[in-house]
Amino acid sequence: MINHYYQLPIKFKTLMSTHKELPTCDLRQSIAQNIFLIITTKFKEHRYDESYGCEIWDMDFELVSNENKWLETIRKSVDNAIAKHEPRLYDISVDTDVTMDEHVSTLKSTKTVKKKLRIYVRGRLKQNGDSFSFNTNIYISPLSLD
Repeated sequence: MINHYYQLPIKFKTLMSTHKELPTCDLRQSIAQNIFLIITTKFKEHRYDESYGCEIWDMDFELVSNENKWLETIRKSVDNAIAKHEPRLYDISVDTDVTMDEHVSTLKSTKTVKKKLRIYVRGRLKQNGDSFSFNTNIYISPLSLD
């Protein structure tokens, strides 16, 4: 059984030039890194598996007439992607919600309002059945990370 996992991003230059050990993390951090990577990857962006990723990127600039339907589409996409590409979890549930977030630019003295998509993931670790949770915020249109 693997007891350590590599931290992302992997710095290959350091590995190749110094032959030092790469930084590692525990199982929970590794799963969280993978879920974050799934959420921030567009379908067909991963050269070796075009199904890796989720639909957020395809729906970022979509005109939303029904926010509940839009949220459900994103929720299902993230849920399916995690179920397919994170084999260390089971009993996975994903929840999403959207809020409006106001930003004030001190340089330009302007205010902007962005949609903040919150993604909550819960599940159980296959290794021992312990509960697992992960959450992140993504600002929509244009996409930016919290």
